[in-house]
Amino acid sequence: MLVLTPCVAQNISPSIQAMKSAYVGSGSIVVVSEDSIVIEPKMPSPVCALPLNKDGKTAWSFYTFPLSSITVPLSQVDETLLAEDRVFTDPEVAQKYKPGQVGDTTMVVISVVRGKRFHTLTYDREKLARLGPGPHSSAEYGQAPDDTEAFGLTFSDPAAARTFELALKDAVVAAKSKTARQ
Repeated sequence: MLVLTPCVAQNISPSIQAMKSAYVGSGSIVVVSEDSIVIEPKMPSPVCALPLNKDGKTAWSFYTFPLSSITVPLSQVDETLLAEDRVFTDPEVAQKYKPGQVGDTTMVVISVVRGKRFHTLTYDREKLARLGPGPHSSAEYGQAPDDTEAFGLTFSDPAAARTFELALKDAVVAAKSKTARQ
């Protein structure tokens, strides 16, 4: 059994390194343990718009994930529910959009296994927007703990999003394999 544990850790580590490299343009990833990470998106997160077909017309779903950090126990990620969408971050997209256009940003949505939740720190986008440059305390931008069943990460580079998604899936499978052996 002692021989298997380092082997599994070696399998997770390259995946985490690949995730860190792919996410560097959008935020940072801190390794908490060999099977748990903290993701820290750049703030503010973009407002994302996803076009929907509603009764033959284009309708829009707007959303954002105002997260300053997400604690991700890799064995609690549901790798079967990883999803990605091309979304728009232009605030004028609803007026400019032409059917068939592809979004400028890739969003990867990560869900937790049933019955679990990710621990997050959220912030108030409006408070953050009113702050000037320089360091600020978390209270100044309304940081507060929250739990969620899913969250989205944005990537301006679709290849980086895909690399992140594949590396996350590999790390999750390795972490679950390690947990099952213990």
